[in-house]
Amino acid sequence: MSDRLVGPAGSPAGSPAGSPAGSPAPQPPAASRDGQRSGAEAVRDRVARHLAVQVDGEGALKDRCAGRIIESALLLLLLRKERALPRAQKELQDYLQRARPKGTLERVLADALLGRPCDANDVLDIGRSRHGTGARKRLLLETILGLCGLLPDGTRPDPRSIGPRPQAVWTELTLCAATILHAHTNWGAGHPGSPDDTTHQQELLEHQNLLVRRLAAFPAGRVWEGNALAHLVALHALHTYRPGSELMREGIEALVRLRGPDGGVPFIDGQEVFVTALAGVALAPAPGHAHLVSRMGEYIASRQHADGGWGYNETTTQTDVDDTARCVELMRTLDETRFRHGIEGGEAYLRARANEGGGFPTYLRGHPWDLDMTAGAVIALPWSRHEDLLRPAADVLIGAQHEDGSFEPGWSLSVPSVILRVLDALSRIPASEEALRRRADECTAGATAFLEQARGSDGGWGHSPGKDSDVLSTAQAMCTLVRHAPGTDLAKPLAYLEDRQHADGGFTSVPDQAGPRPLPFDFPVLADVHVLTALNRLVASGAA
Repeated sequence: MSDRLVGPAGSPAGSPAGSPAGSPAPQPPAASRDGQRSGAEAVRDRVARHLAVQVDGEGALKDRCAGRIIESALLLLLLRKERALPRAQKELQDYLQRARPKGTLERVLADALLGRPCDANDVLDIGRSRHGTGARKRLLLETILGLCGLLPDGTRPDPRSIGPRPQAVWTELTLCAATILHAHTNWGAGHPGSPDDTTHQQELLEHQNLLVRRLAAFPAGRVWEGNALAHLVALHALHTYRPGSELMREGIEALVRLRGPDGGVPFIDGQEVFVTALAGVALAPAPGHAHLVSRMGEYIASRQHADGGWGYNETTTQTDVDDTARCVELMRTLDETRFRHGIEGGEAYLRARANEGGGFPTYLRGHPWDLDMTAGAVIALPWSRHEDLLRPAADVLIGAQHEDGSFEPGWSLSVPSVILRVLDALSRIPASEEALRRRADECTAGATAFLEQARGSDGGWGHSPGKDSDVLSTAQAMCTLVRHAPGTDLAKPLAYLEDRQHADGGFTSVPDQAGPRPLPFDFPVLADVHVLTALNRLVASGAA
């Protein structure tokens, strides 16, 4: 393998100090630039144009995921083990030196790979984390820490603690890899499964063969299922019994090529299906983009899987409720007749994943329901045809509200994000459902009151009360209040957004997506999408 296979990584020249690489510096407010077309309408039109030019000829919006310390550290560690690509190692080390950690895990991993002291207490706190994603996510976090030599003896994760059940494809691969790593390093020593245990040796061989089959089944030279984190953990497991293999070389080359302008390895290689669906819904009401949005709808329709669902990008085989709901929403927004077959397939997919008793999981029926997924399904499915599923789903949403009016974020780190999704879903409950409608109205009142109290002195909102304001959270809160608390004075939030619009019409924000939860990852274009969505509502309301 030669370093000539990959280009040099680095930040683009000319990035303003203190701004993300490639992001133009904020410009003066819209009123001073557009004269008479000031305020929400002017800001809306500029961000819409900025979004529109990013859509390619096929109708896809292919934004790049920003690099992340977690994947970059794991790739650097793998290259060191394989004694491969010294130049890429140097570039990854340089990235870790300059990257700003987002949370304790990233700080600890960067310190470990750079040879700096690590606080063992911080490491153990991460390993014991009980974020609402269960034992699987704890196992993944502890496996990452174990690979980096950051877990003391006696705290090694044991994959056998995860009961057998169907999982998403990347979860299955990660559990398989964790089992191999567990056996190789004698994690859980003293338990059955040591190297001299014949039965467990056979089980280990089965896991090793399964890992090879899964990796080899994906196209060579591509990041496996588009998921760099899962691919990296799998390659670390592969290194224990097939170092230097062709499968290893191909995987490393794909991951090294994946690095972006910032030099880091992202969590995933793209989410063009998800982003295009959201951007299409945002662009549809904006003047002058009807032909473009129609093309985006055709692109989305062409990416539907045989099971009726959609995945987050073009390469993954794993469909999910979130992407399916978003794609159905776009096609219904555009033309229910033209996209009838796609919509019907999407509705059938969502019905098949509804849990008994209400609520929708992310991937598979029977998994714990998720707020974002349940809200998305309620938005995507017409009440008149699916009321048997939507009544209990709405009941789940209402019952998840906290006493202060908020909801627990899941796939987003932003409380305003989950509030927006839930309230948009509850607004679909028809007036004929009197008792449920009354409860939904009370829930909405509590959530909008929470947002009013959580607003910062600068007019914006952060991920949660007390956090610094950011563009994404502010746009999501505005979007909620325009529709669900009409009459709210939004002059200060609008000014907050105006002040942060770049010369090219775009916006920059902190990331609000999480994957695996609660680890943040960043697709910069989503700031533009959510601002446009909020300003469309504001302009349509006549309040702008």
